[in-house]
Amino acid sequence: MTGTVVKGIGGFYFVYDGSDVVMGKARGNLKRDKEIIYVGDIVDFEIDKNDSDGECVINKVIERRNFLSRPPVSNLDMLVVVFSLVNPAVNYPVVDKMIAACEQAGIEPAVCISKTDLASDEELQAAVSVYSGIYQTACVNAISGEGLDRLTDIIRGKNVALAGPSGVGKSTISNHLVADLGIELATGDISGKTGRGRHTTRHVEIFALGDGTNLYDTPGFTSLELLETEPDEIKELFREFRDYDSSCRYGDCMHINEPDCGVKEALAEGKISKSRYDSYILMTEEAEKWLK
Repeated sequence: MTGTVVKGIGGFYFVYDGSDVVMGKARGNLKRDKEIIYVGDIVDFEIDKNDSDGECVINKVIERRNFLSRPPVSNLDMLVVVFSLVNPAVNYPVVDKMIAACEQAGIEPAVCISKTDLASDEELQAAVSVYSGIYQTACVNAISGEGLDRLTDIIRGKNVALAGPSGVGKSTISNHLVADLGIELATGDISGKTGRGRHTTRHVEIFALGDGTNLYDTPGFTSLELLETEPDEIKELFREFRDYDSSCRYGDCMHINEPDCGVKEALAEGKISKSRYDSYILMTEEAEKWLK
């Protein structure tokens, strides 16, 4: 039989077979090979005939479409990067690195600007303009629920997780999304000492929201790191560059110091966001440091 791992706690895995959730463990060969079973994995399993409680044994992990190591999740269709403009203030390089990591992993990024009630209309419009032409974007007031319809439309029918800095309201947004399931996910307040949110989720678990939407509730999903990447590969992770790099004089243009660069011309004309370009420069510099 095949099923999806929807939760893992203390060496036990909960597998959904399409109608029921069965608890079980990995077969010994998986343990010996030190193969990690991720939440979201499609697995081959069988009911343990020697177990009176009807637990299962996982025999094999089906090849993943994609995965992230921390937290350990697999087969995501979309990652929604959540950030606020106020309390805490947005850090665009962190947001853009998470988006780039999605591009690298083959996961579709989306953007959610939270706590819209704390920001001015001008601040919101400026933030939306950075991403709306590149990625699907929602603006959400997690307290009132305003903007959640847009977010629901974006994630419908997908395996999706929310990620972003601590304290931006990921758990509060998730609670709105799972409200019809009659459950409440743990949330935490902003720490008065650090100004950052406290981690409140302790394990990864998938919740089926209906319409084919599966929400991965994850602990501490505050950042994503790029895999070791050559400097000249970073530009491929910035989707908006692709519209202009064909205008560059050089086919291997890095869009930094070269003359007649289509990307830099688009930047000068306001067609590419300066904050996105600045994030690209930072990531390229980091990649160059990895090589030294």
